[in-house]
Amino acid sequence: MISYVTGLMFSQNIKHVALIKKIKPTWQKGLYNGIGGEVECNETTSEAMVREFEEETGVKTHPDEWTLYTIITCQNEYEVSFFFMISNQVYTVQTIEKEVVSIFQVNQLPENIIWNLRWLIPLALDPKLTFRAPLILNELSRT
Repeated sequence: MISYVTGLMFSQNIKHVALIKKIKPTWQKGLYNGIGGEVECNETTSEAMVREFEEETGVKTHPDEWTLYTIITCQNEYEVSFFFMISNQVYTVQTIEKEVVSIFQVNQLPENIIWNLRWLIPLALDPKLTFRAPLILNELSRT
């Protein structure tokens, strides 16, 4: 099973979020997603989140700053760990690689967004929720 991480960095006032316009994989091309990528061998998901966020945005973070709040698995195909953090470092994100990083208002997300971010973003920001452990969801196979 392949493991991935996706991170959402929000501003302190919860009004802005950094997203990345995907080039690959093909099914995500042209869509905005959280920032992340594949977990490397001998790396925790928290370490992967820190590494991927810095590689894609140039912003250094620490594993303790990220909250793991949801894990979506699809049988033996893949697992995606979703993280969020709240920091005004969001205003310092830059495009480092080929995929463009942008800041959006949380209440005015682009139309071309990965569909599950429409509920993952509000879930992360719900003030009545505390994530002592991540919400674990099992997705049906896409085949």
